[in-house]
Amino acid sequence: MTESDKHRLMVPDDKVLAGGLMSVPILYRFRGPLDRAALSRALDRVVDRHVSLRIRYERAGLRRLREHVLPPGVHLPLGETVVSDPDEAERLIVARMAEMFDPDGLPLTADLYRLADTEHLLLINVNHRVTDAWSNALIRRDLARFYNAETGVETEPLPDIEWLPGDYYAWRDTRMAGEPGRRHAEYWDRQAPLLKWAGLRRHPEKFGARRPPFRTVDLPFSPADAAALRELAAAERTTMYAVLLALLFGVLHAATGERALVVCSIHANRIRPETWNTVGQFANLTYLRVDLPPEPAFRDVLRATRTTSLDALAHQEYPLLNVVTHPGTTPRTVSRAGEVAFNMLATPPGADGLHGADFHGLQTVALPFPAGVSSHFDLELFITPGPDGPGGALRWAEGVYEPEFVADLADTYASIVSAVAQDPDVALSDFRKRFR
Repeated sequence: MTESDKHRLMVPDDKVLAGGLMSVPILYRFRGPLDRAALSRALDRVVDRHVSLRIRYERAGLRRLREHVLPPGVHLPLGETVVSDPDEAERLIVARMAEMFDPDGLPLTADLYRLADTEHLLLINVNHRVTDAWSNALIRRDLARFYNAETGVETEPLPDIEWLPGDYYAWRDTRMAGEPGRRHAEYWDRQAPLLKWAGLRRHPEKFGARRPPFRTVDLPFSPADAAALRELAAAERTTMYAVLLALLFGVLHAATGERALVVCSIHANRIRPETWNTVGQFANLTYLRVDLPPEPAFRDVLRATRTTSLDALAHQEYPLLNVVTHPGTTPRTVSRAGEVAFNMLATPPGADGLHGADFHGLQTVALPFPAGVSSHFDLELFITPGPDGPGGALRWAEGVYEPEFVADLADTYASIVSAVAQDPDVALSDFRKRFR
């Protein structure tokens, strides 16, 4: 067993996992003549293709799991429920996502909710132990391809899976034991003592308790603002990732007045192309700290963000556990590792992202999963790239912040976006009045 396996198979108390903390769902709305039998066969083909989806877990002690890989040919049951309206469907979906995964079953469930003869919702709920956002995009791509094939539509073959998850873990552990691991460790030796959180938390966290449910507020981007941000990224020789993250740092500065700010950023961590078609849990968190000058303008924030993100991304493969347990950190640092997060989805080549997939004969919309399941972070800026510009949402853990405070954060983000689109040198002091 590799070191990665040992950490991955540790399990916290059940009450921490309750409420859907391990749920990474795929949710579709289908309109049209859905072939339910073809959908069921397509789901089975997805499970056959990806070894991670055929893992069963059993407890091996109080805090350990043992995994068994089932051979191909496993059937994934497709539950079917008739619902009276979308509200009932949402309640059932939230309840399903909040259920604990059956250790004797597969690490995913599939449920179909029929609103009408030609309108269905499909929930595929995948255990976070075996998936991440990148992997779910692969599942969506493969499911659409297999559904089309099962309904008689000629489809292109899927790309080969080059590495299994275990191949990647073994490769990474070898690197971490050698020169690359030493360089990563030296970098985080310097960074770990500097981790200082934004100080937004309004209520103390109860350790060992179930995570509170998340709530969300949308952050729309107008086409004109999105275009202006892309132009700014090009002018500063950086990316939309850095621009959108810098906007979050700007909001945190406005809300706290602090100039040394840290967020954690979620990365797909697919640094080897052999993993690009592999379903597994590869994602990692990286800490990003910026130190702003007195009275910063947004361009100052962007340039600081560009520098720190390039540095941190070069060390993104270093396991998170090694950072939060570093001697230079403190228990308070570890406990607040998820206070503020930036999550910009990365999409595998040839996959559909979150913008639907081509299921033959159906109008298909990929839906965001509804609020109400356990939150992973206290505050998370969730960005979905799209062909016409990004979409955004601010998620927060219920009870940690007041809704009015989160609304102020969201309004400030939108205000800074509009101001930066007009003038990238706008002073951030203009946005602090809301929080005084």
